[in-house]
This record gives sequence, structure tokens and C-alpha cells, in this order.
Amino acid sequence: MTKKEINEIKSLFDTISDCGILRLAGCYVNGEKEKVKTFNEPFYNLPDEEMYKYLEIFRKTLSGTPGKNLQDLSFEDTEGASDSGRALLNKIRNSELNDDSLLEGFYDKVIENYDHVGNFLILMIYQAYDIPGMTTDGIEMDDASDEVFRYILCSICPMKLTKPGLGFDDALGEIHTLRQIFAVELPDDGFLFPAFNDRSTDDDAILYYGRKANTLQDAFLEKVLDVSATLPVKQQKEGFTEFVSEVLGDESSIETVLSIQENLKETVENKKSESVGETVFLDKESMRDVFEKSGVSEEKLETFDKKFDEQFDMKKIHKKQIGEDDFESSERAEYIPTIKVEEKLFADNVAPVRNFEVRNKNMLLRVSSKHTDIIDTRVIDGKKCLVIELTEDLTVNGIPVE
Repeated sequence: MTKKEINEIKSLFDTISDCGILRLAGCYVNGEKEKVKTFNEPFYNLPDEEMYKYLEIFRKTLSGTPGKNLQDLSFEDTEGASDSGRALLNKIRNSELNDDSLLEGFYDKVIENYDHVGNFLILMIYQAYDIPGMTTDGIEMDDASDEVFRYILCSICPMKLTKPGLGFDDALGEIHTLRQIFAVELPDDGFLFPAFNDRSTDDDAILYYGRKANTLQDAFLEKVLDVSATLPVKQQKEGFTEFVSEVLGDESSIETVLSIQENLKETVENKKSESVGETVFLDKESMRDVFEKSGVSEEKLETFDKKFDEQFDMKKIHKKQIGEDDFESSERAEYIPTIKVEEKLFADNVAPVRNFEVRNKNMLLRVSSKHTDIIDTRVIDGKKCLVIELTEDLTVNGIPVE
């Protein structure tokens, strides 16, 4: 889903009158993974104050950066498999949240596979959105709708105990110790099913939200949703750095690395201009083209494919995190994810967006990615030096210098 499509659905939660939420269901789970309370009721039966609080949660579930906090994830199963994650979500959507047995089964799967310490709340809503038509210049036509987007939105919110303190009781006119309760926080994870791709229902995908972009809920994605995923942001960034270093080897000069960064930036800009969507991904083929344009030798390119597959394999990354010795032991088997990880990188995680950084133990230099041409290397007095052109606007610790 593009940012524009995400915002179109997100805007439905701006006001009570426009949200069109037909039903709300939920399950409160304690720290021992026990169901404390379930509920299921028409959304408009709630007091206005509560509805506004829920709308804030649903807006947050559709917030963040596409490719980082928000990801389009594809289902692993073939369409029609009766025991798949997609099949369960379809049944829940088609029931319009009116089948408590389906919801109970979903809650049980979430509780068993969702990695969270402490209390949390599972929220589900059902909504039918009459998609307005759109003119070629982007103007909505409310009377030109030809599709209703029927979807469910799930938000998983941590619940934290409020701080102890004193408060004034209006009824008694006295100050008393405040009673501590578990308060609902904004969501850590959630998803929209089905995805709203090309402003239409896409039953082959979901939009997944994760507040922590550097981690994945592996078991939840695999055993509840049954989807494939991209690597978390941190692994993409660190993995890309390691990958470039391994491929280049002794060819890792500042000129070559700078050329790779420049070509990466150009590739991303070209993809953005060609694509209607705003989210740009780089696959193995795109990355190989960048390396070829940057003058990497054929000898080094021969190892490109193998190292790319190795570097961006989820099992290998978890192997590093867990440790080589105990990775294969039976008691650690539950930590080895079996979800499929797509071999593609979110462009903003690896391409220089703002700055080009040069660093050693004594120096840190940041140069605008738009002006990397001011950097050069030369041999001066027998030493290889980094040369930067001095301009009239030069300052040192904010002090202008001549």
C-alpha cells in the first residue's frame, strides 16, 4: 500500500461520524497469558469519549513509515487452504465479527504465539468502506463508487499499571490514594486485512504494523498470519554494510564505495519516478546493477549472488543472534523462525538519503549526499589523504573562518 492509500483508510478514523465502524471485539490477556475478559458489541453503542480513545488506537495502527513500521506482507498459503491464516481471517471478516467461536480461536492463536511480557489487549474492528471514485486528477467522487472495501483491523496494545499517587474525590470532597489500574497503551503491533492496494481489495496481502521496526514477531507472523516478511530495519542496514564489505574485499576503496552510494541513490530516484507508489524496494537484480555501474570487477561480482543470499537469509541472522553452539539444540528450536523472508531491501534503509559519512577513530565527517563531489583522495608527501574543497561559508564549531 502506498502512503496515500494508507492515509485514505486512516482518515476514516478522524471523526466518529465518518469512521463507519460496525463492530468492535476484544480480549484482555494477563501476564500469565490467561483471558481475563472478552467483549463484542456494536461500536456506536459506546460512549463518545470511549469511541475517540479507540479511534486514536486505530489511527496509530496505520501510522509510521511504509517499508519500516508498515509492511505489505503476502500470504504463504495457496488460496483456499482451510487451515491457513488467510482462511481464518477471511472467516472472521465474512462473519463481520459476529461469530464468537471464530474470535475465540483467533485470540487463542495470538495468545500462544505473540511474544509479550505482561498484560495486553487484542482489539478487532469490522468496517465496510464505500470506496469513492477518483478522477484522473485525484479528485474524489462520492457518487461514483463501484466497490465496497470490507476489512478487519487488529490492534495489539500493551497494558501498563498506572502510577500510585493521591487524587481528589469529588463525591466525598476528600483526597485519597488513587487506585492503580491497568491502562491501555497505544498498539505495539497490528494489521489490516485485506490490504488496500491500488485502492481496491487485495486478498493476497495484509498491511502489518510494528511499532518496533527493528524486531519481528516471528511466531505471530508464521503461525497466526502465515505471511512472508522483509527483514527488520536494523538487520537490513547492518546486513547491507557487511554485504558490501564482503563483496568488495580488497577493492573497497573510498572511490568505489562512494560510487556505489551515488548509483544507489540514482537507482532509487529512478524507481520512485517510474512507480506510482511511494515505497521503493531493491531486490538482488537491482543491487547487482548498482555494483556493475560502480566499476566492481567481474571477479568480485562472481560472488555477489551467493553472498547476497547468505547475508539476507533470516535463519542466518537469527543464528548470529542466538549463538552458533546452541542454535541447533532442541531446547532452542522454538526460536528458529520458519517464515519466508523476501530477499528485498527497503531503499531508505540502505541508500544515502541525506548524508554521506566518513569515519575513523579520530574523525567523523558528514557530507550532504547531494554534494559528494567535493570529496577527493590524493597522495600528498607520500601519504594518501582525503581532500575537501574549502568554501567561503566554512565554520569551525560555528565560528566563521577565512
